[in-house]
Amino acid sequence: MERTAPTIEEDRQPTTGMKDLRGNTSLWYKIHVFVYDLRNYEEMDISKTRLDQIIDSSYIGPPYFTTTEVSQLKSTIISIKETQTLEQYIEKQLNARLERRKKKRVESGDFRVCAAHDLGLIFEKAFDIKHKELAKDGEFLTILKRSGLELQDGDRWQGVPKKTFQKNIKKKKR
Repeated sequence: MERTAPTIEEDRQPTTGMKDLRGNTSLWYKIHVFVYDLRNYEEMDISKTRLDQIIDSSYIGPPYFTTTEVSQLKSTIISIKETQTLEQYIEKQLNARLERRKKKRVESGDFRVCAAHDLGLIFEKAFDIKHKELAKDGEFLTILKRSGLELQDGDRWQGVPKKTFQKNIKKKKR
């Protein structure tokens, strides 16, 4: 029996988890730039320029990510309601959003996906990134302004700090 070469899908093994992505500082930074650009597409020319270069149907690709990073990202295992790869999650979310748009936009004829309102939310949820916290992170914004998409020598970005909340516990007066 003749053996055939594996397809791209067969060759791409889902072996990466979110912890692995967070552990790769350069990739984790680029993910944040990508999410930031999605939310700032209209306001920032550089965001629009970068996003307009993407040709991949899942919206994960150059200029943000290398071919190797794209493969790694798409096969990353995420758990949002169910365990699936990022690629599967994106496809399901985009299809669901397009179906809702079909129902709502019949009269206008505008069925396009919106970077800020559709894609931004999908990727923020997938990567557990809070856009308001990202937009206020001075360290991230400084590095983004200075270095752009790629971290440079001397850039020490550790990710957006997670907020910790303390509950105000009121003691009963006796």
